[in-house]
Amino acid sequence: MIQEVVIQHDLEPFEASKETAEQYKHEHGDKCEIFEIEDSGEYTVRILKGATLFVPKALRFDRLVAGQIPTGWDARTYGIPEDTINQVDPITLYVLVATVEALLSAGITDPYEFYKYVHVSEVGNCSGSGMGGVSALRGMFKDRYADKPVQNDILQESFINTMAAWVNMLLLSSSGPIKTPVGACATAVESVDIGIETILSGKAKVVMVGGYDDFQEEGSYEFANMNATSNSIEEFKHGRTPKEMSRPTTTTRNGFMEAQGSGIQVIMTADLAIKMGVPIHAVLAMTATATDKIGRSVPAPGKGILTTAREHHGNLKYPSPSLNIKYRKRQLQKRLEQIQSWEESELGYLQEECELVKDQYGEEFSESDFLRERTEEIYRESKRQVSDAKKQWGNSFYKSDPRIAPLRGALAVFDLTIDDIGVASFHGTSTVANDKNESATINSMMKHLGRSEGNPVFGVFQKYLTGHPKGAAGAWMLNGAIQILESGIIPGNRNADNVDKLLEQYEYVLYPSRSIQTDGIKAVSVTSFGFGQKGAQAIVVHPDYLYAVLDRSTYEGYAAKVNARNKKTYRYMHNAITRNTMFVAKDKAPYSDDLEQPVYLDPLARVEDKKNQLVFSNKNIQSKSSYVTEVADKTAKALSSLNKSSKGVGVDVELLSSINIENETFLERNYSPEEIAYCQKSSNPQASFTGTWSAKEAAFKALGVKSQGGGASLIDIQILRDANGVPKVVLEGAAKEAATKAGVKNISISISHDDFQATAIALSEF
Repeated sequence: MIQEVVIQHDLEPFEASKETAEQYKHEHGDKCEIFEIEDSGEYTVRILKGATLFVPKALRFDRLVAGQIPTGWDARTYGIPEDTINQVDPITLYVLVATVEALLSAGITDPYEFYKYVHVSEVGNCSGSGMGGVSALRGMFKDRYADKPVQNDILQESFINTMAAWVNMLLLSSSGPIKTPVGACATAVESVDIGIETILSGKAKVVMVGGYDDFQEEGSYEFANMNATSNSIEEFKHGRTPKEMSRPTTTTRNGFMEAQGSGIQVIMTADLAIKMGVPIHAVLAMTATATDKIGRSVPAPGKGILTTAREHHGNLKYPSPSLNIKYRKRQLQKRLEQIQSWEESELGYLQEECELVKDQYGEEFSESDFLRERTEEIYRESKRQVSDAKKQWGNSFYKSDPRIAPLRGALAVFDLTIDDIGVASFHGTSTVANDKNESATINSMMKHLGRSEGNPVFGVFQKYLTGHPKGAAGAWMLNGAIQILESGIIPGNRNADNVDKLLEQYEYVLYPSRSIQTDGIKAVSVTSFGFGQKGAQAIVVHPDYLYAVLDRSTYEGYAAKVNARNKKTYRYMHNAITRNTMFVAKDKAPYSDDLEQPVYLDPLARVEDKKNQLVFSNKNIQSKSSYVTEVADKTAKALSSLNKSSKGVGVDVELLSSINIENETFLERNYSPEEIAYCQKSSNPQASFTGTWSAKEAAFKALGVKSQGGGASLIDIQILRDANGVPKVVLEGAAKEAATKAGVKNISISISHDDFQATAIALSEF
């Protein structure tokens, strides 16, 4: 700190350069005399009585303990280049390392791998901070004022969004959404909320989220002035060691213990995670933020986040049927049947549509290209409708329904209830006001949503160990929640030596002081509160609830990818640790300068592996094969073979998820032993069984005979393969008799499928 002092007598003269002497004169006016020294060209400067000087002084500070980055931590050890270390704020280095570790936890050793699956515009960054680069701020305001050497571009390193910018410039090279939350101590959970909204809105498919903040004496001093932090001197007087100074929920809690660092997570759609084969550590079921009521205190904790449990009870006697997963499944199946019928109808109408548009385009018209493009459009529209249906009955059924709280609805998506939240990870800062307010909020949530008596939620207060890193707090808590889900261990608050008696009134919260091994935790609530009316909550669910909806072949394929990715990451980590190369800065984008704009302008542009590098090439930009998929191309070819001769046409579309190949009774009733053997030997049994079933349905439709009902067996219509693997229709029993009676001589079949659905077109010849 500095203090202004008025000079009581003239000071001794001293030498300075002309420029410096003139600067003194401009500041002090007639209280300063300057004279040129003729021999040297220097100036003498004399400060006169009445001038003011600022004299530094040292204050005794009582905040001596913090959760700091370990002594000896060096960004060079991770591979960050020297020029980057000298350029950026220290918090940026923490963010870069945390980002690399987050990517490695997802099995991503080269961030450009994302662009094999998504466009550069679909990878975003929503990480943020409470204060940003405080070392840079100190350089701007303190060191510059003291005329110490400061880099010329120090301003840019103080911005809160600069850390995310460096992540993109050195690692990602994406062109997707960048959103920078500033939510004080709730920043990280707010970041997750923004990230999820960005993905759900379709603006991105992969988002980096999290928070970061540093620890410096300037911020620590102001927190102390607010009486928000723990007084280390007083703690030492009471005989407490540093590890005991953060004591959430205790009678002696007396302020939070600051910490520093960064926490980053990678979030993406489940569909993309399955395709990429990245390990899934948790499923984000819900996120929310909320402000509080009228007040005059910025740091005062509030209960606004209680609104995640809002629902109208009134005199209603029965719960909404939408909460019943069987009801939603039934509605979804009906909607999927409608979409399937629509798709089959559109495909069947394509020939007629083709004839109608021929005259419009004249000689330039290409029937094959028209059928290819329209078939692909029908497939894409079908996928969109299926996606909307799954959102309606799977993930969004409770939104805008006053009878279903967002918290209850988010759990019901996975067929869970409020009783299935096993752990609540508390913001738990060890301040008197927060711990009471947060406990009351969580207790009211549980009570209002009907949690069973005698089934309290276990409270986790990890800041007893980590301290409070402000912006990174929610990210660290989210990592803790993931560890709880993976291990089933509920970590106790080891400093809870005397839990505040005031907290006994919250019957739905338990405050363990020792760790507890459980047989598994299904869901965890994470709450975070920040200065400035920031309340936030996230619900994470065990990934087993995602795996449960995958069919066997998809799950096994995903597991194989994860296993291969883990092995690759294991090798990378060992090499990185021994060679200090965990962080590898990119020196160029995945495209050349002349391809930059073409890549931006083609949403289907993807990288390819070229000389062990993932890069964009000209052949993959605006490529003829990038839009029309193989399954659409194959279907279009089958449609183009139709003519006006006497033929019956059957078109059938089946979602891969619609056939339960684990139901042995269904298989034995509808598939011959030869068909079962063929499908089970294929690389994708689920797709093979679905394609065969679709072919059976298409063949039946091509016969043009009366249906025997939806439950009739199709074992008499067999889809076998010749020596070249080409499918052929073999009729037996009742199907053969019906075909003979209808005058059908032969049925040709075409089958195509992708990872979403199977399509079959059958042509019967009379």
